[in-house]
Amino acid sequence: MFETNQEKKVGQQLRQWDIDKQHVPPISRNLQENVEYLNRLLGIGYGPGNAWDLMAKPFRYGGLNMMAYVLNGFFTTTNLVLILDNFERQISEFVTRKQGQDFSIQELAEFLNTHIGFVQVQPFADMGELIRQILSGPMVIFIDGFDVALLIDTRIYPMRSIGESEIERTVRGPRDGFVETMLFNVALVRRRLKDPRIRTELIQVGNRSKTDVTIMYLQDVTNPELVDNVRRSLTSIDVDAITMAEQAITDHMMRVKWNPYPVVRYTERADVAATALVDGHVLIIPDTTPEVIIAPVTFFQLLQNPGEYHSYPLVGTYMRWVVLLSVIVSTILPGLFLMVNLHPQVVPKEFSFFRADTTYPLPVWAQLLVAEIGLDILRMAVVNIPSVLAGSVSIVAAVIFGQFASKIQLFQPEVLVYMAFVMIAQFAITSFELANANALTRLFLILTTEAGFAVGIRGWGFILGLAAWVLLLATTRSLGVPYLWPLIPFRWKNGMQDVLLRKPMSTIRGRPPILFTRTAKRKG
Repeated sequence: MFETNQEKKVGQQLRQWDIDKQHVPPISRNLQENVEYLNRLLGIGYGPGNAWDLMAKPFRYGGLNMMAYVLNGFFTTTNLVLILDNFERQISEFVTRKQGQDFSIQELAEFLNTHIGFVQVQPFADMGELIRQILSGPMVIFIDGFDVALLIDTRIYPMRSIGESEIERTVRGPRDGFVETMLFNVALVRRRLKDPRIRTELIQVGNRSKTDVTIMYLQDVTNPELVDNVRRSLTSIDVDAITMAEQAITDHMMRVKWNPYPVVRYTERADVAATALVDGHVLIIPDTTPEVIIAPVTFFQLLQNPGEYHSYPLVGTYMRWVVLLSVIVSTILPGLFLMVNLHPQVVPKEFSFFRADTTYPLPVWAQLLVAEIGLDILRMAVVNIPSVLAGSVSIVAAVIFGQFASKIQLFQPEVLVYMAFVMIAQFAITSFELANANALTRLFLILTTEAGFAVGIRGWGFILGLAAWVLLLATTRSLGVPYLWPLIPFRWKNGMQDVLLRKPMSTIRGRPPILFTRTAKRKG
């Protein structure tokens, strides 16, 4: 097939882009040279191979020829008109004051900063940085005769209103959850911590996406080696794009492989993020996602529920024990149920409710696996279908699972009861990622228990599966922090004591010693 003239033109532009990626030229004093390069690179124009949402607008203010570049959708027309009107008047006044004298772009920027009311004007001499800024939203203005351009931050990011977090809900407490705009998320944390020692460092990740990521920490608290580790891990990410935001950053930064257990904590709550800062953690706040990353974390920190700290200490302690029980139940109950039914002779009469009918066509282990997968299919269906249909699907699934599955002898009633109890216990865990990891462990224990019985080692299959699970958790690290701390290595004071008890706020004096914070003590 032969290429059309338009296809050849587009192909030439793409090949030229490959060349331009290797070498970005400096800003030229000749405005036309800058315009030709940027128009070709950014695809300014009409028709195939161009980008309609990038705007290039020529101006002549105060006798100066200039070209402004701005990305449509990142400003409001009313604001932009007001800014440009003010910009024109101030440029004309500046040129009039100079009366034909030579001046630098820095002098012009300084004058504009002190005379334009509500935006900041910055000079930039790096063409590569200016290209990134154009694609980030600010207006960039090139002026004929100068090898430095002006940047005016006219951005107003499209965003949804701040509302309640969809996860980590509490009966009491704040309702302002994070949104997809990084600037607002940083502001929500700063609203709770008006500390001058908060540091926010901006890093761009992704060769194409240039995703803005903020590292946030308390300078006088957080271990500087931890901050350096996070900074180095983020800057070393060499990928095309971070379009999946928080999970993509976690996968690259933490070098996640096939271990299902989360090595960071995601939160949509500003109070949880602010508390983590005070404890000495680092916040990683990516743009375009309502999830803020807390690092490093331990297994037991993932179990903490913000509702515990919006309740009285004794009630919060009880809630913490319920969550710990939920983790144990949701992980080992199906495997324990299977092991007991593979060895019914060891079950006392008082625990006869653990025994299942072995006359059903499917063996117990197969019923457990099918029920587990069926419940996961139901859960994913309810999440993915439109909300108006979710109730109908739930009713149909309840009828099928609750009535007909037992009637046709697909599942025993005991299997359905225990798996439903396990699913409810799984959702009692605040961390959705931890709950999913425990679900995979649950399947693993079912398989190892059945495999142990099949090869003749009886109950040792379940025990070996448990040992492998504990070994996996014990060897996992989150930025060098042992995952099972303070259980392994064991520490009671300012460790396991804080895991088991939700202490009164007035008695909390320390920070997690495993973080090696600069200041170990704090006021309650």
